[in-house]
Amino acid sequence: MSCIAAIVSYPLTHFVASLAQRWGFVDRPDGHHKSHKKPVSLGGGFAVFMAAVVTFAVEFFSSQNLQESLHDNAPFLAGLLLAGGWIVLLGLYDDRFGMKGRYKLLGQIVAALIVIGSGLEIKAFSLFGERIPLGYLSVPFTLFWLVGAINSLNLLDGIDGLATTIGIILCSAITVMALWFGQPAVAVVAAVFAGALLGFLRFNFPPASIFLGDAGSMLIGLIVGSLAIGASLKGPATVAMAAPLAIWSLPMFDSFVAILRRKLTGRSIYATDRGHLHHRLMARFGKNTRVLAVVALCCAVTCGGALLSMFMQNDLMAIGSVLLVICILVATQIFGHVEFMMLANRVKSVGMSFVKPSNGSGAWHSSVRLQGTREWDMLWQSLIEYAEKSRLVEVRIDLNLASIQEAYHASWKRRSSCERRELWRTEVPLFVNQHVVGRISICGERTDGALVCDVIGRVMDMLETVEVEIASLASTQSLPPQIAPVPAAPIEEVSSTPVGS
Repeated sequence: MSCIAAIVSYPLTHFVASLAQRWGFVDRPDGHHKSHKKPVSLGGGFAVFMAAVVTFAVEFFSSQNLQESLHDNAPFLAGLLLAGGWIVLLGLYDDRFGMKGRYKLLGQIVAALIVIGSGLEIKAFSLFGERIPLGYLSVPFTLFWLVGAINSLNLLDGIDGLATTIGIILCSAITVMALWFGQPAVAVVAAVFAGALLGFLRFNFPPASIFLGDAGSMLIGLIVGSLAIGASLKGPATVAMAAPLAIWSLPMFDSFVAILRRKLTGRSIYATDRGHLHHRLMARFGKNTRVLAVVALCCAVTCGGALLSMFMQNDLMAIGSVLLVICILVATQIFGHVEFMMLANRVKSVGMSFVKPSNGSGAWHSSVRLQGTREWDMLWQSLIEYAEKSRLVEVRIDLNLASIQEAYHASWKRRSSCERRELWRTEVPLFVNQHVVGRISICGERTDGALVCDVIGRVMDMLETVEVEIASLASTQSLPPQIAPVPAAPIEEVSSTPVGS
């Protein structure tokens, strides 16, 4: 079936790509987050979905044996078809018109609830030989799993061919798992979907002539997330959880680190940046094909661990493969190292706030180079000096210049004897050309009886100089490739130090 799906997907993808170009349904470069050189067709998710549906329908209605073997799973298959169609429509609308994160999340929840309503529900799971019933938490837990799966693939879809390659590997592993656990319906759907993605990959491989778009990446997340649970059912109500966790570990780890990074830097969790796994790998290896090879190898290791744990009935094999991949990524500072150091620094700052004397002299600051090599520290030091002279209470700067792959975050804070209601706060967006590249947040107190508006006015004059300096640093030419250091995003921390002691 995989071969037939690939054969159907190939011409269908070509047709959709041509039609998208003719209708202007394309992803245009913006010189900021979208760095491809020319408009690229969208609608890849629709092509994959239709190829899978057509292949499955032809096979199903032409085979009496297949109809009989899948009869008991008809509600689940119908629900998955309906949810897949809904998520593709949602994604196509988002690709064409754009959609706020909260509305897209609501649409994802609707798709997940359709799948749950069709009978896919994690009522209990087993891990390390222990069966853990979920009771009333079964629906929320299943909903969290499915929405997490949708978003993890959506976040990883950042370079040509990545989400498609991951989808093929995960579907292949799920096919084997489903056959082992005696789930023929899941095995058939996984095999067909893998074939549809394989036929699409020819046009999505770097340099891509068509993108999956949100329609495709969310579809892969929904289908593979659902099938991973369906394939690992040991009984009518218990999921062998180690294998699905291992299969999904890499996308889930990327999502976890992205959310952690955005929360620690004060950004919205819906904000886009260039700190994902594929961006870090691109900075390290420099070519799409090498990044695809590394990600495919990582997925192969975790999927291999999942299958071994299933064959050997030993959950440690699955968990061990996940820990191996994550530890290598973090230890080599390829991915995750900066975020965990930021978390450690935040915990350290909170701890020190309890032990420092409350005499108004204690101050702490830290700076983190999330990505890139440009010298932002001199700018930050000038901000600290101004904050100390002006008796500010808190300063935070967050920069995210995606077009030049630069990201920087720093914060400074001192104790204040004023009550919270007596402090003034302001947040200013920073622009380079037409794009917002960061924000500066400042908190201060009234000094020497001056009007607060006058104090804020002087701060605004200072920020005008800062914005000019940021624009200057952003336009600075990069070092020649032969002498440029590898931008592995090292962390730079400044120890907590008391001011005026």
